[in-house]
Amino acid sequence: MHQKVLDNIKELPEFKLLCKKKTELLSIFKSCKNNEIGEIWLYLGNKLEEHINHEKLNFDEENKTLLFLEEKDRQYLLCCISFIFLYLQHLENNEKKNKHISFDEYFEALFNKITELQFMLSDKEVRESFGKCLLQICELNLKDSIFSENVKINVLLFLLWRCCSSEGKGVDISKLKKYKDFCKYIKWETPEKTIDSFCLLCSYSLNLPKFYENADGKLFLSYVWLQHESIASHLFSKMVHNTVLLSYEAINHYCEIIYMAWKNCSGEMQFVVENQIEYLVQLSMKCPIKIASRFRYLLNIFHTNKGDKSVNNLIFKIYDPVIWRNLMSANWKIRFNTVCIFQLIFPIVDPCIKNINYLQGMEKAYNSLFEMCEDENSCVLQAIAKCICYVINELWEIISEDKRTKLFDTLINKLLRGKSYDNVKTEVVLGFCEMAKNKKINKIFMQIFDRIKYLINDKCLRVRKNFIILVLELNKNLNPSFSNEIDYNELNKRITKDFFTFNIECCIKKLSYIKQEHHEKIYNKEICEFLRLASNLITYSMWDCDIKEQAKKCINLLNEYPVLMICISRFSTNMKLIDRYNLACVLFEITNIKLREEDNMFLLKKNENKNNIHSKNYIKKYLLLKDPILNKKYIRYSSLLICIYNFLKLKNDEEIEVCNSEHVQEFLKTQFLEKFFIDSINTLMQPYYFKILKHINLDMDNYLGIHKYGCRQLNSLYKIKNENMCKSYIIPLFFKWGMLETFFKKNIECLNKSTEYIFSNLNANEIVTSNNSEDIGNTTYSECDGSSSDIANSSSYSDTVEQSDKESIIKEGIEKHRKNKKTNENEHIVDDNEGEKKIFKKKELANQKEMNALIFLSIVVKKKKYHNSLFKNYSNIIHNFICKFNYILLHMFEKIYMKDFILPAQLISKYNDEKKINKMDIDIVKLPLHDKIKIEKYMCLYVSFFFFGFNIYFKQNNISCDWDLLISNTTKCIELINSIKFINEIEITKNNGFSKNDHSISNNIQLEDKKREWTSYISIIIHLTMYFLDMVEYTISMKKLDIEYTDFNNFIKNIFLFYKCYEIISNDQKKKIELYLKIWNRLRSFLLVLLNFDYFENKLENKLSIVNTFFLFTYDIVPKKNIEDMLKKYHLVYKQKETFCNFLQNFKKNNDNIDYMESHIKNTQEIFDTMLSQKMKTKKG
Repeated sequence: MHQKVLDNIKELPEFKLLCKKKTELLSIFKSCKNNEIGEIWLYLGNKLEEHINHEKLNFDEENKTLLFLEEKDRQYLLCCISFIFLYLQHLENNEKKNKHISFDEYFEALFNKITELQFMLSDKEVRESFGKCLLQICELNLKDSIFSENVKINVLLFLLWRCCSSEGKGVDISKLKKYKDFCKYIKWETPEKTIDSFCLLCSYSLNLPKFYENADGKLFLSYVWLQHESIASHLFSKMVHNTVLLSYEAINHYCEIIYMAWKNCSGEMQFVVENQIEYLVQLSMKCPIKIASRFRYLLNIFHTNKGDKSVNNLIFKIYDPVIWRNLMSANWKIRFNTVCIFQLIFPIVDPCIKNINYLQGMEKAYNSLFEMCEDENSCVLQAIAKCICYVINELWEIISEDKRTKLFDTLINKLLRGKSYDNVKTEVVLGFCEMAKNKKINKIFMQIFDRIKYLINDKCLRVRKNFIILVLELNKNLNPSFSNEIDYNELNKRITKDFFTFNIECCIKKLSYIKQEHHEKIYNKEICEFLRLASNLITYSMWDCDIKEQAKKCINLLNEYPVLMICISRFSTNMKLIDRYNLACVLFEITNIKLREEDNMFLLKKNENKNNIHSKNYIKKYLLLKDPILNKKYIRYSSLLICIYNFLKLKNDEEIEVCNSEHVQEFLKTQFLEKFFIDSINTLMQPYYFKILKHINLDMDNYLGIHKYGCRQLNSLYKIKNENMCKSYIIPLFFKWGMLETFFKKNIECLNKSTEYIFSNLNANEIVTSNNSEDIGNTTYSECDGSSSDIANSSSYSDTVEQSDKESIIKEGIEKHRKNKKTNENEHIVDDNEGEKKIFKKKELANQKEMNALIFLSIVVKKKKYHNSLFKNYSNIIHNFICKFNYILLHMFEKIYMKDFILPAQLISKYNDEKKINKMDIDIVKLPLHDKIKIEKYMCLYVSFFFFGFNIYFKQNNISCDWDLLISNTTKCIELINSIKFINEIEITKNNGFSKNDHSISNNIQLEDKKREWTSYISIIIHLTMYFLDMVEYTISMKKLDIEYTDFNNFIKNIFLFYKCYEIISNDQKKKIELYLKIWNRLRSFLLVLLNFDYFENKLENKLSIVNTFFLFTYDIVPKKNIEDMLKKYHLVYKQKETFCNFLQNFKKNNDNIDYMESHIKNTQEIFDTMLSQKMKTKKG
């Protein structure tokens, strides 16, 4: 029978077939004699050698892998492993009666050969198959031998490898624990590859949460740790390395491993493990603070189990030699770390000594606490404060009365009052909070509260917040009326101040372009938490009465502290939703009754002139502020309505669910009737009534009158009188009702039509000559009718965008597009007045619709919650707008900046006669956009749509928008602004403004008309360029602008030169100053963005030249404080501080040749010198 086996194992196909016949092969093994079995193993070993010699293998140096060159050789090896596995199954089935099993020497040779090879090969399947053989051998009763020992070691290696692989499971870790006793066969003293592999795999397992979080994994590692010093060193080094990197949760599992290892160690390994623990103690004291805290956490299990006598002995043995010395270290970080440990192991007394010596040891520990309170470092004092509070809380019962008193005196007199560090005071108060929860200790606060109650008004926010937590804990655990000990007058003032601070912080927009030094940040979350706790403290017993009494208390508090009551209504959380709704309804009813009393009727008096509501309200408010009695009433009832608004506000998902119930809905319908809100329209109370509407969770059907009013307001935004009302109340209300979609559609389509009209008529009437010029400020564009295509309604709009629009962006496409869309204008000339009126009305209506769309969209684009509705439903129109307006901008800048700019000499000269004025023939370019408000709104929409489209919506949806072409057009606009030349630049810069001359009446009128035209024209250029700066900043921040070849020095200079032109020809001094300050402030912020860009980091000369140009045009009308603030920020941008200071010091000297700006330069230099002298004094101080 064995001959059949020998014949079949010669070739791979027959060998594979033989291995599949399991039953037949097992019967052959059973019938073969030992010498025949040996012959099989000898022959198989020789055949295998032919398939695994070095010529059959390939080593890849790049990937460090060893693989077979041919698949048939690999398959032969797998067949050999399967053959061996079946033989081992045969032994398990038939040799159970034998006490010990031994293998033939040829089998052992073959097995050892495969063992060595499978570790070398980078073949997962081979290793998995052979692993089954190793585990199968372990099930046999093997006779002790070198072979069996090697097999057991290889079993451990296989299971470790299996656990460390991605397929490893908890079952493999359990098997590893089962065979952990095989570790005794490892010869640690003999250097072998197997030992190195074992150490590496054990160390690697410490990286795997699935291993060290498993209970069997921890047990295995703690067992292996004690096998030998070498493996202990490997595991300890890995654990130390990982402790610095891993989470505290992982470190907690590490503590259990090292603790189990120490509990089970003895002899030499006990000495090794304790040395390692001692090393961890050194690390926990001498490492940087954040890292040291991790090692303290690693030792935490020993600290928490110090009640165990053996653990206590270990703590004293390890800590006693080092703790006292490190407490006195010169390095404050070491003192800090040591105090943190001292807190956990207090007191360090030898548990084996007698009573007298024990008391002396305790005295030494207490004295150390008191001595450490003299430390000068605030962080160390903070750790000491925490330590003392911890000792009092944990060891209260064994501390003598004398020591208790002394410890509390130390906390109150030294740490709270004496040192007065905010972090120390915060730590003491936190310690008091923990004591207040301890029933054995909290009665002590009856004695000490008077000494610490001043902390509720402490200047530090954290101290105040935690002290209120302490008072609330004492109310809860000791006495509900304990809070009556507090001085509420001072607390009310502090809450009011913090509430103002909170609102100011919410309004401030942080400057993100530059880091600001000496800026104390107040986090909104923290101040919110304080206001919440303070509100709950004040209202602790306020709601323990019926609803009428609650309303009475609210009104009384509001009369005395209106801001405080608003804060309570907003932040208080100790009142349920239904109770808040009931209270809000009662207050709402009281408010409506009081406002209709004769003395208060002026608050609900409607404005007679509905077309001028804004100005009427402003005048009324102004008069109210002048009259203290009326002002007080206005504040009282407006504050009351704000409180109602806050009580109605839903604070979590649970409250939303309750509010949607049918019972609550019916209740709201009966209490908050529409008539009260209708009555408030066009009155001083309207904003506050409409504020309440936003949080009444009812649909539009209950407020049809409000809906009609809101529609009228949204359709009359063009009047620019109700923009704030729509922005703050009506648009959010319609959004809540789901009624905003109609307005989105109408206004976005109107914007599309207006853009298309401007786009299709770019070359129409571009030049306005001196003979036929119109008043630029009064010219409007009509909505495109039959002549312009309504893209929004076109069924093939998306195709148009994808195919036609790309072509129309470039010049050739634009000309072609324009020719196709031109119509014969003025075909029918209407001579009668009615026809002219109709045309005028049509133009006026189109202008109103356009303005309405611009204002509405500029409001909604600023709120993130509206973006999804805009970009999801109208992305094609927005894309069209971006592309078209991008070219409109380029076209406008080409018309303004392409040619050299000439300011008529007659406007510069002081001596003009009638002939000179009549010869003024320089043309003014008529721009497609020449209304300042429209320019502002169009630019706002363009930049916003571009920003959100580029970064979010179009990118996410993979919509191609030719961004490179759009950016290229923006770059061209910047280049055009840079390249313009002022023909009479010298006359412009040297002129100090236009002074009136003694002309005849007719000449003066004609000259004034020219001046008005040019003033309006230059003002439009300046405004357009100012708003375009937003796009420039965005392009820079995207790093899409080739800034190396862009001359921003000329860019800034040319903007100022346009202002000089405006200054020369304008007679309105007030407008000149306003415009100049607007330009100066905008360019100041632009420079901050520009100079903080990476490119300028090493371009000091470019930086200084730009700043120099800016300060050359800085007039003495700029407030000194603004210049100083600007310089402080610029100083932070420059890394070469000394060079920048030298530039400031020599600013006047470097510009001596510029005589026409001498007075401004001199004034600026004086400001520079003052700042530099103050800086020098600071350095000396």
